[in-house]
Amino acid sequence: MANLTRRSFLKGSSICLTALGGMQLGLRMNPAQAAATGDRFVVYLFLRGGMDGLNFVCPTAGPDRIAYETARPNIHIRTSGTTAALPLGSSNFGLNFAATGLHQLYGQNKLALVHGCGFPQGQITRSHFDAQDYLESGTPGSSSIGTGWLARHLASSGQVPDAALIPSLIAGSNSPTSLRGRRDNMVLDDASSFHPNANNFTLDGQPAYKFSTTKTLRELYAGSGNLDVVGTGAVDTIELVDTLNIANYTPSTGAIYPTTGPATTLANQAKLIANIAKRNIGLQVATLDYGGWDTHENQGDGTQGDLNQNQYANRIAGLSQTLLALHTDLAVSGLGDRMVVVVQSEFGRRLRENANRGTDHGSANPMLLLGDRIRGGLYGTFGGLNPGQLYQNEDLATTTDYRRVLSEVVTSHLGNNDLASVFPGYAYGSGLGLLPTDLLFKTGFDSA
Repeated sequence: MANLTRRSFLKGSSICLTALGGMQLGLRMNPAQAAATGDRFVVYLFLRGGMDGLNFVCPTAGPDRIAYETARPNIHIRTSGTTAALPLGSSNFGLNFAATGLHQLYGQNKLALVHGCGFPQGQITRSHFDAQDYLESGTPGSSSIGTGWLARHLASSGQVPDAALIPSLIAGSNSPTSLRGRRDNMVLDDASSFHPNANNFTLDGQPAYKFSTTKTLRELYAGSGNLDVVGTGAVDTIELVDTLNIANYTPSTGAIYPTTGPATTLANQAKLIANIAKRNIGLQVATLDYGGWDTHENQGDGTQGDLNQNQYANRIAGLSQTLLALHTDLAVSGLGDRMVVVVQSEFGRRLRENANRGTDHGSANPMLLLGDRIRGGLYGTFGGLNPGQLYQNEDLATTTDYRRVLSEVVTSHLGNNDLASVFPGYAYGSGLGLLPTDLLFKTGFDSA
């Protein structure tokens, strides 16, 4: 052990590399502060790849139905049989047949669907990279601002006190643009990997079983320089995670997260968010990613009820089951009114199916919001699928600026009225009525 160096130690210890890769860098914490009470938070779930919104929320009657079936002779969602769309009340729209969990929440008035969300005219792009950057930056048409909308919310809200041990949680391995510019993000993909005193690593290729990871880290970062401060902050975070024992978690009764299929990782990450939220340690925002939506071919025939044969419906089923489980997990614990989940994708798909029975990049798409405070239902205006109604005669037209939806969440749920900082250059007029507007809610961190 005489030749132990920071480099060799960090090279051999994956837990330390994870911690130093973005978890609460520079934030000095005392686990005794964990008695602080949490408050409202938002979960921002990004469906990367461009989800086909027209096969998620589809017209089931009227002129739009005729145009929909004509343009999608093979892949349209049916109105009868085992793959029939799930009715959304008395409207002329239905949910994908695989979205049974979300349909249950809709029936409970806990799910809102907003038609035609996207970018304003002149700022529409069909590039995955640009569209994702614009959405998460909160500045359509420009990615030069250098920060994400969630990071700016946290910076401008004035509601993130020192006692908030984990104000922002990235449930995954990659930091999203929405939190770019924020230094106190916890990046955590797999809670089971955090065993700070586990002796299952090596040093310079040799097994090392006789010492504590965190004890050694504290010795390595015992100085007063900037690197030492950052390193010690990371160790504090590792010990916090260990103290919370988040690797051992039992969801609330009735919360059934998927354990197989494409959404298994998403489900584990959603479970992690529920776990952290229940700890009452100041969670304000959490992010999730769920990719695989770029369905240019074999998206899924409208008659395929076997999810193993229908890639699109299989992903919808996993998404739906995960979101139902997450909502149930918090609601049964009495915390359902603290959470709002926002779900969006960078763009929708074109109306017409392509020659490979898939869909190509489009523009407007529905957004989903769920939670106990959400006023469920259909919102916004469906732009129509007939000639003269489509954007560039190909895509569903944008009828709701996506920032209007996010602005209502920021003001009416998170209590932050500084929208000029969160969405610079955007003039927010009014919300859609998705949430009650009780801005003067009491924060759990108030000293009174």
